[in-house]
Amino acid sequence: MQSASLSTRIQLAPGRAWDHARSSTKDGMLWSALIVFLLVFTIARSTAAAGWTAGIDVIPSVALGGALLMAVLAVLPVPWPAALGVGMILSPVVAVAAAWPAIHARWPKDVLEPALAGTWWNRILDGSAALEPSVYLVLICWLMWITGAWLSWCVLRWRKPMLGLIPGAAAFATNLLNLPRDQNGYTLAVLVLTLALLLWTNYTTSIANATRAKVKLTGDARWDFWESGLVAMAALIVLAILLPPLSTNDITTQVESNLFSNWAELQARLNHPGAAGTGAGGIGTTGFVTNVPLGGPLTRTKDTVFTYSVVGDTTGPKYFRGVNVTSTTSGEWRYPSRSSPLTDVQQQVHKNQNQTYPEDYQQLALEGFAVRMQRPPSGNADIIFYPGQLYRVDREAIATEVVGRDQPPSGLLTTIDRLGSVQPATSAGTYTVTVEYSIATEAQLRGAGLRYPDWVRQYASLPATGYRSRDVLSRIHDLALSIANDRGATNPYDAATAIQDYLRQFYTYDLAVVNAPPGVDKLAYFLFDSKRGYCEFFATAMGDMLRTLGIPTRLVNGFGSGSFSNQTHQWTVRGEDAHTWVEAYFPTYGWIPFEPTPDTNNGYQTIPRGSQGQAPCLPGTSCDPGSTVAPPVGGLVPTPSPRGGRLPNDPTGTTSGFTFRPPDAGTLTEIAGVLVAIVLLLLAAAARYLRPRSVMGVWKRMHALSGLAGLSPRPGDTPLELGRRMQKSFPEASGPAGALAGAFAVAAYAPPEVAGSTRSSIMDAWTELRPLLLRRIRARLRRNRA
Repeated sequence: MQSASLSTRIQLAPGRAWDHARSSTKDGMLWSALIVFLLVFTIARSTAAAGWTAGIDVIPSVALGGALLMAVLAVLPVPWPAALGVGMILSPVVAVAAAWPAIHARWPKDVLEPALAGTWWNRILDGSAALEPSVYLVLICWLMWITGAWLSWCVLRWRKPMLGLIPGAAAFATNLLNLPRDQNGYTLAVLVLTLALLLWTNYTTSIANATRAKVKLTGDARWDFWESGLVAMAALIVLAILLPPLSTNDITTQVESNLFSNWAELQARLNHPGAAGTGAGGIGTTGFVTNVPLGGPLTRTKDTVFTYSVVGDTTGPKYFRGVNVTSTTSGEWRYPSRSSPLTDVQQQVHKNQNQTYPEDYQQLALEGFAVRMQRPPSGNADIIFYPGQLYRVDREAIATEVVGRDQPPSGLLTTIDRLGSVQPATSAGTYTVTVEYSIATEAQLRGAGLRYPDWVRQYASLPATGYRSRDVLSRIHDLALSIANDRGATNPYDAATAIQDYLRQFYTYDLAVVNAPPGVDKLAYFLFDSKRGYCEFFATAMGDMLRTLGIPTRLVNGFGSGSFSNQTHQWTVRGEDAHTWVEAYFPTYGWIPFEPTPDTNNGYQTIPRGSQGQAPCLPGTSCDPGSTVAPPVGGLVPTPSPRGGRLPNDPTGTTSGFTFRPPDAGTLTEIAGVLVAIVLLLLAAAARYLRPRSVMGVWKRMHALSGLAGLSPRPGDTPLELGRRMQKSFPEASGPAGALAGAFAVAAYAPPEVAGSTRSSIMDAWTELRPLLLRRIRARLRRNRA
């Protein structure tokens, strides 16, 4: 008998479980689950768009997998410790499985077996795991699994959406505040879905509580809730469009004490531990350093360094110079230290005073930049970053030139290798700098000749000892000569362009480089074996090849242009924008920049020559940007489109009309947000119209809807006559139509003390009649369209 009973219980258990699952779908559980899945997917896609590491596109599937598993466990009668335990145990397994293709690509000899755990433990102990991007992919997959699973469980089992949103909100804040590029659409979606989740959960919980307390809720009471929710959601969307982040390019970074910004940046550093930069002792992160090290793999840092706006209409390359790197020793290009045999020659640069040089370079134009330095690079907090050649800066500063035995002629600096702020002693804050950039054409540079001044000759050769072995230097020289000859180069400019294009064409940009084997020259391994590297490798390769050909060359460490916001007309430069490029010297025209790094995703295209169809601002003319525009308080000044668009007063543009440009992603997001807000407000207005608060309002709405449904009221109809005609025309609405007409007749003609008692019955009758009339209106509209 006991055996039979046990068997019966075992057979009934699945049925009970299914009944529990079906009952759990009540009270809006399915809609709650749908909103949760959409929100999890949006946060995961936002994280993938941030591009924290290679292979990150897998995380939406991981996040949805965690949300789906916990949703199933939430609706089944599983004790919560067991359900959460299953989710936590599976999380590292799923994270490793999702990241395994990336791990296996980096460690092809790894095999999924128990011994692999010991192998990775050793890598953690010796520090090699910290340099491995696939490790960060595992951590991000783990975080995304927890984000989806925790939100799903908290909403569907515990009905606590605020608690469930914590990890997802932290992940989204990390993406938005550290890399707002391409996040506008995700921001809008997260705002709408979060508010929808909170409103829906609150609504379903209120309904469930009222049902348990046996409190009757009218249909209009439910509509009151949704009407308020629609208005609140529309207001939130409009607020998001008018205020950051949708209208700016990471304006939150301008609030230094912002708690969420600090928290997000802390998370970014936890994702990418170690010192910024690639110098000795660093763990391998992008950032500004004064040397050009050829290290191992790098991970991106997203911290904002500075923002800037362009003053006036300019087309010069926006490469912000930090230091000129001219010394070569121990296999690397380096900015000399104080103990170097090279000499520092310094000169005071006074505030807003034009800088002069011994050589009168030709074909130079002016452009201005209003810079707001937020986080000066560690150890180099005084460096003033600027593009091109310094013309004027609105600070007291010290200019430094690194020279050999020969002093610069005429007591003036021939070039500025480093510009340091004196008052104040840090570059933090705002400053405006006016610079000169070359508008020399390719033909002019080809004809520059070889008459180099004496002071330039120190840049035209590599040391025979102490830098690279003779064999490596010989191979580099032969490669440079071969490239120049194969491409028909007969002058330094064509030779430099040929080497630049060769590197861009046949080599690959990659932060996850493979270290050279022990004892192998790092640059030789890059040039002749791996052919993969980041900007330091490309710049060093081009610099070495040009110097072996006798062309004066230097490298420049600084920052690229960063990302542009069409809303604020500002650029934001981050740690990941730290860059190294090449400059070659041409008589009469000075130092000309070249871009050998093929990283087109960050805007590192080949640098165009000439004025590019724009009317350049020449020195000594009235267009001098520094003399006509003061630095703004917030750094906002008029600026042209970053992609070469013309200003309205561009003398080279057409004067007859308007050139259409497709709106950018941010503008499209704002348009979509406004449309959604309008639709929500229209829905709220319609809901308010259909739910009048007075008896007379109900009667007027009934007249309007019945007319749209095909029953036009007749002049002189009494309430009872109209009610009887409605009962004949709309049989399905006979009951509520008669009740409404009878109650309204009492309300209209009975004594006040009697009429007041009919309001409740009129409202109830209208709640039943309204959807029936709307159904009739929809059917009539379909017939008319047909």
